[in-house]
Amino acid sequence: MYDFDSITDRNTPDDIKYEKINGIDDLIPMWVADMDFKSPPEVIGELVRVASNGIYGYSEADASYDEAVTGWFKKRFGWDIKADQILKLPGVVLAISYAVRVLTEPGDHIMIFEPVYGPFRRCVEGNGRKLTIEQLKTAGGHFAVDTAEMEKKIVEDSVKLLVWCSPHNPGGRVWSEDELRSVSGICEKHGVFIVSDEIHSDLTLYGNKHIPMAKIAGDNCVVLTAPTKTFNIAGIQAANIISTNRDVLRRIDREAITTGAFGLNKMGIAATRAAYTYGEPWLEELTAYIEGNINILRKELEDTKLVMMEPEGTYLAWIDCSAYGDISKKLLREAHVRVSEGSFFGMGGENFIRLNVACPRSVLKEALRRIKTVL
Repeated sequence: MYDFDSITDRNTPDDIKYEKINGIDDLIPMWVADMDFKSPPEVIGELVRVASNGIYGYSEADASYDEAVTGWFKKRFGWDIKADQILKLPGVVLAISYAVRVLTEPGDHIMIFEPVYGPFRRCVEGNGRKLTIEQLKTAGGHFAVDTAEMEKKIVEDSVKLLVWCSPHNPGGRVWSEDELRSVSGICEKHGVFIVSDEIHSDLTLYGNKHIPMAKIAGDNCVVLTAPTKTFNIAGIQAANIISTNRDVLRRIDREAITTGAFGLNKMGIAATRAAYTYGEPWLEELTAYIEGNINILRKELEDTKLVMMEPEGTYLAWIDCSAYGDISKKLLREAHVRVSEGSFFGMGGENFIRLNVACPRSVLKEALRRIKTVL
């Protein structure tokens, strides 16, 4: 029903993913995590409707927005949330920074698990806090948490906060209930509050099911969500912080108001409401298409020495390039394929690349042909 095969021209001066690189006219960008698919027709239609009104004044989300958000999480995850448990903010990374400032003091230790999305580190160090890094282990072809080592470091560094990533970026891991309970239990035992980035929660693959951390951790957690990855509207900037801990939400809200970056713009409200109300059929077809792309990628890598970590979620493939060394610059220079360098994701990212497969199948196949030719 939906068209994911057509190629849409993104050749605009303000498109980060397709920014020009001198000497390369046929770039295939597979790095930054947005998709090359048009958003659902209902989202596009609602944005056009709002834009055609011609007045773009101040706005505030109303009850229909809250109903769309709560209805989505109830249907998708069996998660009952109330309107007063939702705090609207322009972005998830911004929310992490607010949480760091509200829930810790300068010099406090905050734990992250690397490799992980690069801005986690910046949100900690940029706010004058100290990093406690636990490196994820690889078990059974997937990332896993060494809970004994995690607990040891929490005690040694008197860790105050954990910034968690679920599903995991870049590894594509959809954490099991047992794993979530183990991590949550250790945090509760030692008074460590959890900030859970769940921006990829809708994008689970091959029957894997996402469980919101707040369903496990309760008041000891805030969950950061957004429709932006799911429906390819990241440039609109809309996110929600969800928690049963209303005191923490109030404190984060005060921080947001103090800094001046709070609430949602008119387009963010419209796009989120439309996406969560009408977007599920589109998402189901998108998921199947992404699975098809990953299947192609897996098959094409068989006659190379590249090793893909099997993704359970997201549209991102984490690929071990150890047999070749750091190939990201080589791929850009010789294949004209831009990937994310593993070092961006911190400890354990060396000699890895992250490949975004959310693109038309013809583009993926051409990129893989180029990569294999260079290798």
